[in-house]
Amino acid sequence: MTTFRRAGILLCAFAMLIAVPARTAFSQPAAAPAIPGSVPNAGAPEARGPRAPAEFWYMERGKAGVYTPPMRPLWKLSELLHVHAGQNDWSEQIIKDNLQDVTYHSAGTGSKILPRMHMETDAVFVVMKGTMHFNVEGQAPVTATRGGIVNVLNDTIYSYSVDGAQNALWVEIHPLWYQTVYPATEPMPPVEGGKELVKVSFAHRPPAYTDNNRLYFNLFEAIASCQPVANVVNDDHIHVSPLLGWVNPADNKCGGGSGNIGSGPDRPDAPPFVTNSTFGHLHHGVVEWWIIQSGAISGKFENTGEFHAVEGDVLYAAPDMWHQMAAEAPSGPSVRTAIGGYQIVNMNNTGPANGR
Repeated sequence: MTTFRRAGILLCAFAMLIAVPARTAFSQPAAAPAIPGSVPNAGAPEARGPRAPAEFWYMERGKAGVYTPPMRPLWKLSELLHVHAGQNDWSEQIIKDNLQDVTYHSAGTGSKILPRMHMETDAVFVVMKGTMHFNVEGQAPVTATRGGIVNVLNDTIYSYSVDGAQNALWVEIHPLWYQTVYPATEPMPPVEGGKELVKVSFAHRPPAYTDNNRLYFNLFEAIASCQPVANVVNDDHIHVSPLLGWVNPADNKCGGGSGNIGSGPDRPDAPPFVTNSTFGHLHHGVVEWWIIQSGAISGKFENTGEFHAVEGDVLYAAPDMWHQMAAEAPSGPSVRTAIGGYQIVNMNNTGPANGR
């Protein structure tokens, strides 16, 4: 190829580059049409951080305030203790909905269970009183006391015993339809009525704890040391997150926490609560329920009423129900530990509230 021919080709190429609009590394593509309710440039560095809430129409809401036994708005520990007066060892089914199987337990000192395992589901124990000693496969032994939350992962063998001088009280949480197996190296477990005991074999690999999940968390130790308390369990079909509240903000020594900080009972001049109005927030499909681990909590439930709970009680908001929670203890923390099958979204009411 001659020098003149090469020069001609280069000149043509240069002319083509001039004819086409330049798009350098600093050029930006044309903006896409905005999606209603979205936040523009949400992924851009300058847009990260708190977002303004967006409004949506929600049309799948069913009838609110429907409770199917054993669910009820409020389980009071004092009533359970009265019903089981004189019994050291008892168990009461308090929740069995479309996601979770929950029982309240009492056991006398010296009680223990055989080593066992749940193949596909996790188990969580919230200790309200007494001392429980847990042996969990692959983990150091744990002594759980008041405020303790024990998270046993699936495919992990565990056992526990009740120690100390007093009965233990705890709430035990499982996903619905959980199954229990027992190591064949242990004594044969008792057979439940109408069932058959057989030996089976399968791959057994205890998983590792990830993210915020851990074998043991103690609420009161965390509060005393100003440690985070939210989202302490985020397992498949079990989500546990203590929410802290102080009626007197000065009691919040750590300056943090979450949920109803500075809240309290309604003012004496507040209009009466209208149970069939819209207020607070709701959740679609899944329920939210709470174990009161400290202080006192009020719960306003649509079409149901207003309930007041203290330490050891359990509050339960049925699906698609407007509800509003508040701390009530005049001093110290009021802690409602929120529990559900998922990490739920609060769909907040944006219309008039309580007819006020």
